[in-house]
Amino acid sequence: MVRTIVMFLFYYFFSTILLAQSIAPVKVLKVKYGTISEIVEGHGIIKPLPQNDIRISSVSPIKILNIYVKPGDMVNKGQPVIKLQRDHSIDLAVQKAKINLSQAKIIMNRMKKLFKAGVVAKVKLETVQTNYALANSEYKLRQQSQKYAILNSEITSPINGVVSSINGVIGQVADPTMELVHIVNMKNPIAVIGIESEDMNNVKVGQQAEITIPNITNDKTFKGTVIKQNKEIDPSTQLIHIWIGIKNPSNKLQPGMFAEAKINIKTDKNALVLPRSAVLKDNEGSYIFIIKNNKAKKVYAKKGIENADYVEIIRGLTKGESVVYLGNYELKDGMQVEIQQ
Repeated sequence: MVRTIVMFLFYYFFSTILLAQSIAPVKVLKVKYGTISEIVEGHGIIKPLPQNDIRISSVSPIKILNIYVKPGDMVNKGQPVIKLQRDHSIDLAVQKAKINLSQAKIIMNRMKKLFKAGVVAKVKLETVQTNYALANSEYKLRQQSQKYAILNSEITSPINGVVSSINGVIGQVADPTMELVHIVNMKNPIAVIGIESEDMNNVKVGQQAEITIPNITNDKTFKGTVIKQNKEIDPSTQLIHIWIGIKNPSNKLQPGMFAEAKINIKTDKNALVLPRSAVLKDNEGSYIFIIKNNKAKKVYAKKGIENADYVEIIRGLTKGESVVYLGNYELKDGMQVEIQQ
C-alpha cells in the first residue's frame, strides 16, 4: 500500500515537472467587444416580381399584321407592341344585333299604342317588352365583344419594361397557346432562394440579406430584404423557397442569374467575439484557453451567436483577457506557453 502511494506521488511530481518544462508556442488575442451576426445561407435565381413578368398571347387563332418592337427594346405602359388582324365577323354580329334591336323597338312602340286602345291584352305587351329587353342586352354584349376585339387587335404593354422575347413573324397565324411577347421590369426584382427546412423558423419577413451574383464582374453584391416565405418544401430539392426583394438601379440584375444569399437572422452589436479556432470542445462542453502568468488555463465557456468565422462567448470570459486562438489543440491546463507574435 505504502509502495503504491509512493509510486503515485513519484509519477505525479515527475509529470508535473515535465509539464512545467514543456513550453508550447501559441498565438493569442485580447478579447474585446464587437458585432456578430448569425447567418442563414442559400442559393437560387433572380426573377422579376410576378406583376412585372408579362407574357402576352392572342385570344383566338389570328394573323399577325405587324410587330413594333424587338428583344431588348424599352417600352412604356400603353405602348403598342404587336398588331393582330381583327375578326370582322364580330362587326357583322354588331350590325345584326343593332337591326334586331331597332325592329324590337318598333314592335314594342306599336304594341303600346294597341294596348292603350284596348285592342291587345297586357300579356302581349309584356311579351314584346321582354323581347326588346333581350335584344337590347344582345346588342350591348356584341358591342362589348367588338370593343374587346378592337383593343386586342393592337396589343399594348401593360407595364414599363424591357422586351425579353418575341415569338412569331408578320403573316403568321398566332395560336392562343403561343406566347407572342414577353415583357419584364427588373427595377425591383426578387431572388428566389432555397434554404434548408431546419432554418424555416429562423428566417422571417423583414430580415436583411446580402445577395451575391457570381457572374457579374464588378459590384456583384446587392442588399435585399426578405419579403415572402413559403411554408411548403419543394419536393424536387427538399428546400424551402423565400423571396428576397432587391433594388436594381443600374439594371445589372437579369432574369435567370444565379444568386447566393446570406440572410442575417440575429445580430449582437455588443458581444465578446472569438475566432472559431479559439473555441474547443470535449465531453463536458465548449472551452477556451486563457493565458495567465505565461501559463494556459482551461476555462469552460457558454456560446451565443455563431457563424462560419466567429463565436460569441456569453459566459466564462471577460473583456481584455488573452485567449489562445492558434496552437491550442495540444495545450493542457497549466502548461507553460510562449506567445508568438
